[in-house]
This record gives sequence, structure tokens and C-alpha cells, in this order.
Amino acid sequence: MTFLMWGFILTIVSIVLSIGLFRFAKRSFPDSTSSAKRYRSSNAAAPFLALGWLVTTLILHTFISNHLAHQSVGYSPDPYVTLPNGYVVGSLNTYSGYVHAPGVTTDIPWIGHGYVRGIIDLEFRDGRFIGTYLDSKSQFQPQGTDHVRNFVFDTRDQSIKTSDTDTAGDFTSQQNSVHRDQNSYWNLYARNRHGWPAVVFWVILLGGWSALVAVVQRLKPAGSISD
Repeated sequence: MTFLMWGFILTIVSIVLSIGLFRFAKRSFPDSTSSAKRYRSSNAAAPFLALGWLVTTLILHTFISNHLAHQSVGYSPDPYVTLPNGYVVGSLNTYSGYVHAPGVTTDIPWIGHGYVRGIIDLEFRDGRFIGTYLDSKSQFQPQGTDHVRNFVFDTRDQSIKTSDTDTAGDFTSQQNSVHRDQNSYWNLYARNRHGWPAVVFWVILLGGWSALVAVVQRLKPAGSISD
């Protein structure tokens, strides 16, 4: 929905800018020479070309983030990062933390082979992920205790050991408060997120827009009919 909204807004902005630039070019060069017509057309097309370049750059940014930086794009509803050891830390819909081994997909149980879901706190020390998760009870997991539980995920053999904290909790409140926890999995996520894909995005975007402006300026006729 957000992408559709922004797409609609930017399209309207492009239409308004296109009309404005065309009128500006026509006032500056009202003659009917081919160079004047070409300049007016390029001004009218420029906003749509700029919008197209933005879309192209966003697609390229997504590819770079996912396949070269091995992380989600900044606007992803399911953010994740890949740690140096290949394990992935992320959050489903920004609301359910997880960690999983390379090549492993999380499943319905909170803990499975090579992964832990519903994470609250998470640290990585001596080859082990140490943290807490909420063992929520649901129709899919009727055996849940609705307690916050400790876990130790050993990356050397992918064994996972758990213990109860006897602390009750509900999923919504725990995932809301996790952002304020000192050892929240979001802190590990933030420390391992690369910033260079965003820099590349802006360099490509602004470089393309600068080139577009330069091309339009080169098409500008030498003088107006009134010169």
C-alpha cells in the first residue's frame, strides 16, 4: 500500500513538473525550429525519465542489498542481516525476531533444527547465541507455556538448549518492549548492518539525475527568437 501511495504521488508530481517545464521552455524558446521543439520535448519528458531512473535505482539497490551485502533493503517489512559466520538475524514483519543457520528456513515451532523464533534478547559469544524467546501458546503450538524462556544455540553443532525463567508474558507486549531492551536482538542486527549499499544507491541515483540534467542542458538552443 505504501509503494502504491508513493507511486501515485510521484506520478502526479512528475505530471505537474512536466507541464511546468514544458511551459517554461516554450516561453524561453517559442520558435518552431527543430532544436526548440526538441528542447521543449526533453523538458516535458525529463520528470518521467527521472522517475523511471528512481525506480531502476531502487530495483538495483534491492539486488545489491540482497545478493552482495546479504541483507534486506531499508524499506523491507521483513528486515534481516547476515552475520560474518553466515547466520541470519531478522524479524518477520518487524515483529517476530529470529536467528537461523545458513540455508535453514524457520518453521511454525518456536524452536526447530537450526533456528529460534520469537526472540526477545540475543547475544553472540564464543560461538553461541545466548538469549531469550517467548514460548507463546497458540492453535499452532498448544504446548506453549506463555513464558519467557532462555536458550543457548551452539553454532558448532547447532544444538539448542532451553530453560524456563518462570516469567509470564504475551507476544505483543514482549515484541513491543524488545526495542528498549539492552540486549535486544535489534542491537545485534544494527551492529551487523552494512551502510555502503545506501551510499551506492545515492551515488547511482544522483549520478543519473545529474546526467539527465546535463543532457537536457546540451539540447538547449543557442538563443531564443527574440535574441
